[in-house]
Amino acid sequence: METQIVYVLASTEEDLYLEELWASLFSLRRYHPNDKVVVLVDEPTSKRVGKFPSLVSLISEIKIIPVPDDYSVKYRSREIKTSIRNLIDGDFLFIDTDTVITGPLDEVDNLSVQNIAMVPELHGPFSNHVSFDYVHRDMKRIFDVDVSDSLYWFNSGCMLVKDNQLTREFFQKWNDNWKHSAFNKGNASDQRALLRTDKSYGYIIECLPDVYNCQVAMSIQYLMDARIVHFWHMRSNFTPNLDYSPFCNKYIYRKIRCENGITDETAHTIIHCKSSFNTPSMIVGRDEIDFLFSRFYVVLGRSYRESKSMRCFLDKFIYWVNLYYRVKRKITKHKS
Repeated sequence: METQIVYVLASTEEDLYLEELWASLFSLRRYHPNDKVVVLVDEPTSKRVGKFPSLVSLISEIKIIPVPDDYSVKYRSREIKTSIRNLIDGDFLFIDTDTVITGPLDEVDNLSVQNIAMVPELHGPFSNHVSFDYVHRDMKRIFDVDVSDSLYWFNSGCMLVKDNQLTREFFQKWNDNWKHSAFNKGNASDQRALLRTDKSYGYIIECLPDVYNCQVAMSIQYLMDARIVHFWHMRSNFTPNLDYSPFCNKYIYRKIRCENGITDETAHTIIHCKSSFNTPSMIVGRDEIDFLFSRFYVVLGRSYRESKSMRCFLDKFIYWVNLYYRVKRKITKHKS
């Protein structure tokens, strides 16, 4: 594989990002044992990585990037990520740490990408995104820009980037937009800044085949053929329980930390990540997803989880509501 693979890591003892990287690199080296892998880190993180020779052995080059000392871990990571193109030379495939590589990636060398390619967020058009209205309002608030004309909102968890003047300017603008969003508007999301940048360049980001960033938290459409499974941890008011997967609830990463490396048992889970989902877990459709992302569900779910008395009240309330609809259906059926 000619395209170099790049990761970004900013980590402390308080998080599991280093362990995420370890699992992703382990899975990557099964298919690409000798290809170039560069990990961009800040100074404190480089010292942490150096404590684990088994992890270091999976990396071709560790490149230390200077970042402001007062940046949090998240800000250090975003600062480096939005600057990658101007930190290294040559085409690259960037991969987030919360991923597992489940197939060879050689085909990226032959993709007809001119500048930058990514997989759309949630594998579909921006207008169909469950958070379209929320993101659209955010973009107006942060950047005072209307992005309703955007066909896609791209997920930055996997990026194929060519080395040319345009992509270098794009990343510089992305970094500038991220800083504006983070420091002036209080939103550290790199993807909102990415959308703003893409619009300013006339939407030049191309679609990467979906199998290179299978976002299983919201879609399993590409899981069977996925080359990269992206277990992004979408814990929020909408989805507080991620126990359906040892990757999503971070169990596998805590295990790597506890065992100071990847044991045979952990390796088996990583290799067979596509079948690692726990039971019970189930697939839901668009109506259910829209409900899960509604304010009504957030309030209802929080009340149900946090208060026993409220849970009893809601159970009785739902019983009577359900009874009402059952009676109504019977009356309607009888009249017809």
